[in-house]
Amino acid sequence: MAGRQLHRGAREMTETAEDGAGPAGKGRILEIGEIELFSFEMADRTDAFYTSYRADLRRGRPYLGVINLWKAVRAAWRGEYDLIVLSPPFYPGWHPRSFLAALKFTLMRGRIGEAYGAVVSPLLFQALRFIPLPQPLIALELTDSFGIARHQHFLLDKATVFCKRELPVDHWKTLFGSAHRRLPGRRVRMSRRWQQRVAKLRPIGTGFDQWRVGEAGAVFGCEKTSDVFFMGDVAANSTARREAPRLIAQLREAGFKVDFPDTRLDYPEYIRRCAQSWITLSPEGFGWECYRHIEAAIAGSVPLVSVPTIHRYKPLVIGRHCLVYYPDEDNIVEVVRDALSDKARLGAIAQAAHEHAVENLTTLATARDLLRTHGRNRSRADAN
Repeated sequence: MAGRQLHRGAREMTETAEDGAGPAGKGRILEIGEIELFSFEMADRTDAFYTSYRADLRRGRPYLGVINLWKAVRAAWRGEYDLIVLSPPFYPGWHPRSFLAALKFTLMRGRIGEAYGAVVSPLLFQALRFIPLPQPLIALELTDSFGIARHQHFLLDKATVFCKRELPVDHWKTLFGSAHRRLPGRRVRMSRRWQQRVAKLRPIGTGFDQWRVGEAGAVFGCEKTSDVFFMGDVAANSTARREAPRLIAQLREAGFKVDFPDTRLDYPEYIRRCAQSWITLSPEGFGWECYRHIEAAIAGSVPLVSVPTIHRYKPLVIGRHCLVYYPDEDNIVEVVRDALSDKARLGAIAQAAHEHAVENLTTLATARDLLRTHGRNRSRADAN
């Protein structure tokens, strides 16, 4: 948390030098929801309102209320915002889980004064479906789920684009169990309304925290002491992640030097040992998109990812920025042996991955790209 606060302060000071920061020098951004992207990376120009039962993730942002919602809508129609960003709550405000979770994260954790906001703000987010808002407006959904819930469908109408992290290669699968009780078939896919909605779907990355880039990048280029590194939770995770210990056993049996800590490491030690390995094993977790893919790339270890199952955002290109294995082919030994047989090529991949991740896959790079691509005054984003 301290690191994030220091980074926020640094961003506010350096933006002035970069592009004449301050409300007078550039248009503002309205961010409503749980996600803290623009409100963190471009805090000086973002009006942010929180709408979630997770009081522990609010980090000082005001809850969305009737008065500040009314003021924000007025400001939007006066043209004060270059971009409006909406990130829907995981549950609608009327869902029992939203209400009970709000009580859990407020009353049961000593945050009594936040109970009202945690209960009411998700309801007010749903009220946005009835309130006209000007364009450009984008929706962001960064959870591990591949689906778009029914209470989020109105954003497919209201938004210019709907950016989703775990976006299936077949975009129609996002509607499983919501637009159709099972997988949408021909009737739904031939609907003009649904075609227009699905056409708005775009991939988005999870975004590696900008304030950690320096720490991860500082160990880039250090001496290699292992062939493969892996650390991660495997017990209650994806089937691909649970296979990691078996894959590591195969690699060790084949004679590779594998760094597989038996205890959890703090972040500085974790990223150092990642950097000291030629390859970092990075199977998917609850979602395919994973911080480890980006951490390894920035630290200078080539990510070895399980086969992608999603439409990726500015992807680490296989063979250029990362390596890939297919869990059903059971050939990880061959993949690693082939990669390590040419250390010069592996080093070139690590260099390219580092440059690509720093330039495209951080939270700041993501915010700038969204503003550049979808903002009203795109020249301002370019200057940012």
